[in-house]
Amino acid sequence: MATVFIGARIPLALSEKLSEFVNRVGATKSEILTAALVQYLGITEDLPLSQRMVELEKRMTALEARFYG
Repeated sequence: MATVFIGARIPLALSEKLSEFVNRVGATKSEILTAALVQYLGITEDLPLSQRMVELEKRMTALEARFYG
């Protein structure tokens, strides 16, 4: 899949949470942001398998926090 660079300014608090999440799940910021955009835009069928796994990890973490946290 071809990729392009996109720069964006985000609030510091959001950047910190993104970095924490990246460290927790072992994905790159690009993978997380791509997965978030794909989900937001509702085009999950276009998401590469590796990024689908990142998304599943995020959902599992949220579910575990809800039931065990």
